[in-house]
Amino acid sequence: MINYSIVSNERSTLGESPIWDEKLKRIYWVDIEGKRLHAWSYIENKNLNWNFEHRLCAISLTTNTNLLLCAFDTFFAYFDLRNQNVKKINNQVSLPPSVRFNDGKTDGFGRFWCGTMSESDPSRPEGAIYMLDKNLEIHEVIKGIHISNSITSSVDKKYLYYADTFKKIIYKSELYENKPYVKNSSIFVDNTDLIGFPDGSSVDSNSSLWNAEWNGGRIVQYNHHGRILNSIKVPMKKPTCVAFGGPDMNKLFITSAREKTDGIDYISGKTICINTSEKGNLSNRFFIKFK
Repeated sequence: MINYSIVSNERSTLGESPIWDEKLKRIYWVDIEGKRLHAWSYIENKNLNWNFEHRLCAISLTTNTNLLLCAFDTFFAYFDLRNQNVKKINNQVSLPPSVRFNDGKTDGFGRFWCGTMSESDPSRPEGAIYMLDKNLEIHEVIKGIHISNSITSSVDKKYLYYADTFKKIIYKSELYENKPYVKNSSIFVDNTDLIGFPDGSSVDSNSSLWNAEWNGGRIVQYNHHGRILNSIKVPMKKPTCVAFGGPDMNKLFITSAREKTDGIDYISGKTICINTSEKGNLSNRFFIKFK
């Protein structure tokens, strides 16, 4: 078992979307079912949290340090850290019944990609991946997904990674600046023969993809060809997502789920941190035009 430290003793029902803010020296993450945003301040060594009326599913830093871009269960909004105001963006997408946002990240061009999933029947491919561009226009880019996850982009901005967790497959697609689409999607990793399911991912400075394996109890590092470089056993059965952070960007923060666990695994639902020999990249920030 890898050595780790516990970032927060609070146990999330469904912890997700960790992201490091290098300016404020904070790691953020959400508890989707708990309707909460959490943060741990590296400078102050203390935890912060905010409660919401709706489920918060994914977040992104923005070019305004005071604002987070949020994907709530059915809408996009800005959250102002100064006054805790939630402001919906003008354009929204009309999601099918029982479909919610699930996972998202901003690419190297400052656009936010976010995918959905069916809550009523995950075996039905009712999900999709949307792109919110710099003009706050929403584009449905990829259709027919069961449970969208693992959304992240390559260091060179050429590729978008995403997973259909239900199918246990991670895909790789060509990404284009100023184009609301992807091309030439191909299978990057096929885990159909494994117990675990691909959940959230992050890319390091050497272009390796680090993926949290739901129900597999491990973090897997893949090279840019999809071959396994490292498999790290973690102390929870359901890790959900990973993010690099810390002053030297060599700490890997790992969120997890408490959902449907038997209570014996006291680490489940907590956010932990491990040291790595690799370094991550600064989080991409969603570009906003106003100050």
